[in-house]
Amino acid sequence: MHRYFRSALLLAAGVLALQFGLASAQTFPSKPVLMIVPFSPGTAVDLVGRVVSEGLSKDLQTPVVLENRPGASGQIGTMTVAKAPADGYTLLFTSAAHYINKSLYSRLPYDPDKDFKPIGRMSGTALVLVVPKSSPVNSVQELIAYARARPGKLSYSSAGSGSTTQLPAALFNSMAGIQITHVPYKNGNQALTDVIGGQVFMTFTAVASALPQIKAGTLKALAVTGPSRNFNLPDVPTVSQAGLKGFEFLSWNAMFAPAGTPDSVIARIEASLRKIAASPDFQQRMRDAGLELDASFGAEFAASLQKEAPMLARLVEISGAKID
Repeated sequence: MHRYFRSALLLAAGVLALQFGLASAQTFPSKPVLMIVPFSPGTAVDLVGRVVSEGLSKDLQTPVVLENRPGASGQIGTMTVAKAPADGYTLLFTSAAHYINKSLYSRLPYDPDKDFKPIGRMSGTALVLVVPKSSPVNSVQELIAYARARPGKLSYSSAGSGSTTQLPAALFNSMAGIQITHVPYKNGNQALTDVIGGQVFMTFTAVASALPQIKAGTLKALAVTGPSRNFNLPDVPTVSQAGLKGFEFLSWNAMFAPAGTPDSVIARIEASLRKIAASPDFQQRMRDAGLELDASFGAEFAASLQKEAPMLARLVEISGAKID
C-alpha cells in the first residue's frame, strides 16, 4: 500500500509538471521580460542586445527591457540571472566572458554550465588592432619590429585582466615573440580613449567600438582578428594575412536562460531569435556596426560552446591572467 501510494504521488507530480510545461508554452509571455547585459552601455554585446531586445519585443508582443548590470567581468549581472526564477522572464545576453571567467576566477558565484541553458548566438565580434593616428607604425609587421626593438617599453590597454580585449593581445604577444605590457582598465571605453590620446601604444577592441574613430581618422586600424576581413574595413587585413599565420580570435553575443527554464519557453524564445537573425534589417544593422553574421541555435550552439571552452581556457593560461 505504501509503495502504491508513493507511485501514485510520483505519477501525479509528473502530470502536474507536464501540465505546467504546457501552460508555460501557452501563456508565455504574459508579462514584460527582463534581459540583462552584464557589461557597460556602448560595448558590442550591449549594442547587439539592444537590437535583439527590440526585435523580441515585437515578436513576443510584450516589452523586453534591457538592463545593464556591469561589474566583476560580467559576474554581477550574470549572478542575477542565475538566481532568477527559471520561467523565461529573466534572460542573460552576454559574451564569451561567460566562459572565460571559469578560468579567470578560482571560484564563481554560479556555474556557467550547470546554472544556464544556452538559447542562441546572434553575432560574432571580431576585434580590430588599433594604434593612435600619431603612431609611427602602419602595419602589423612594423608594429612587431618596433616592439622587438623596445622590449617591455610599450603598452597595450584592455577592458580588464582576462577580458575579451586582453586575450587576443596576449596571444599576439606570444605568437609574435614580443613583450608589450598590459594595462588593464575598468571598461573598454576607457581603454580605447587612452589609445586615442596616445597614453597607450595599442589595443584590441571590438570593431563596433572603434569604427567611428577609425572613420574619423583618430585611430589607425592595422588588422582584424577574425578569419576574414571585416565588411566595414575591407582594406584592413586579418592578423593572419598580415603576418601572424593562424592567428584568429572571435568573441560572440548570445542569449542564455536560467537552468530549469521549461523547454517550451526556451523554444518560443529561440524561434523569435531565429526570426530576428534571419531578418535583413538585423543583418544590415550588424554589418553597419562591424559585427559578424554568426548565428547559431539549440544543440548546434550548445555543442560549439563545449568545443570553445577549452580554447578560451588555454588563452587565459597564455595571458597569465588570474583575478583571485
